[in-house]
Amino acid sequence: MRGQISLEFSILFLALLVVIIVATMTPGMYGYKKTIESSSASLGHAALSKLKTNIDMLSVADVGSKKTILVKSPPAKWVINGNNITLRGNGYNISTTCNVNLTANNYSTNMSGITVTLTKNENGISINWNS
Repeated sequence: MRGQISLEFSILFLALLVVIIVATMTPGMYGYKKTIESSSASLGHAALSKLKTNIDMLSVADVGSKKTILVKSPPAKWVINGNNITLRGNGYNISTTCNVNLTANNYSTNMSGITVTLTKNENGISINWNS
């Protein structure tokens, strides 16, 4: 009887395949959430950095100056308090402090690009969110 394998060998081989599939699939499923959180935090950091850089550039301009920028934002809530900007997302908080007083409403975003209009006034900079 050439070309035949034993029943025990085929059961062991299939069991090994199942173990390999389960061992490689399980960390991937649990790691997927962490990958999404890391990506969102990275995108949030870039968005916050872009906003802060433009605020710093506008802070030395004349009163009445305006600047409009496009920021790619992850799903998060933008909170402005005095001269602090905080980006609160799912599993992360990113914050920065500016040298100028900021006025704005809190703003919630989903994964989208938002247009932000910065206006220099006597008291600091006002931030207007446009989706």
